[in-house]
Amino acid sequence: MFILMAGVVVFLLLLASTSGQASPQAMAEAFEGEVIRRHSKQVTLTTGMRTDYWLDIRTDDGEVRSITLPWRIWGRFEAGERIVKRAGERWPST
Repeated sequence: MFILMAGVVVFLLLLASTSGQASPQAMAEAFEGEVIRRHSKQVTLTTGMRTDYWLDIRTDDGEVRSITLPWRIWGRFEAGERIVKRAGERWPST
């Protein structure tokens, strides 16, 4: 029983350490546009609740993108703000 619990604890620690990290594909993306909507969504997991934080962005090309961000980054943006995501940067900025 102890080994099972230790395995679960290690798994949860690994999961927590990787959450909020941008994928290599997301790091390579670049766009500019306007935040058209900020929203969050609660997701039910077998281990409890998780909140995902989203920005909807209308790019200068006219495309609408939805990106998910960590809460601390998401809180920096408001609807109507210009946003810039440069290739190689982890998160967009204003």
